[in-house]
Amino acid sequence: MNELPEPIKSALRDYCHVEWHELDELAYDIQTKSQKFDVDKLKDQFEAPINSREDCSHQINQITSNEFGSGKDARAWLSGIYQIVFR
Repeated sequence: MNELPEPIKSALRDYCHVEWHELDELAYDIQTKSQKFDVDKLKDQFEAPINSREDCSHQINQITSNEFGSGKDARAWLSGIYQIVFR
């Protein structure tokens, strides 16, 4: 997988960094449309790696400073975020 595209790249960097995790804020910003990113595109961009077998851990680790050792771990983490943010 290549570099993550916008808006998922900014969302992960700004709301899901290992040192600050603001999922409720991200969910609020999506619900109130207070951010200028395309919510449908962001949702699709979360679903793509969750449903893929491709290893996205390196790209996520670079953006968030996490240390996922496998794509499976990264997908589980993204899935947890997805469940909170797009409930």
